[in-house]
Amino acid sequence: MIEFDRDTAFTQRMLDVLSRRTKAALHNIANQNVPGFKRYEVRFEDLLQEARRKGADEAAVEPVVRRDQSGAPGTNNVVLMEELALLGKASLLHDVMTRRAGSYFATLNKAILGR
Repeated sequence: MIEFDRDTAFTQRMLDVLSRRTKAALHNIANQNVPGFKRYEVRFEDLLQEARRKGADEAAVEPVVRRDQSGAPGTNNVVLMEELALLGKASLLHDVMTRRAGSYFATLNKAILGR
């Protein structure tokens, strides 16, 4: 997607993060009964806040997918209800971000076509 401005770049980045988060949650759910499986999580918001605090370039912040090593070794740490809650939150945020992008491009369309 072409980066028209900072706002659309942020919207695109958030949609990418939400996609990764959804894939991770679905992978975790699929492996909820596998002994010793450690769940995946996607970190982004905390990295973005850290970059803001340091005054670093926010556009350079990339989401990080990592294994959550919590829990006893050899035990599965996937909690189905937590994964479903993450999926619900990601779905709601995805709806907000797609509406935000749609509104921006509808404004551009109106400016170009005059309708």
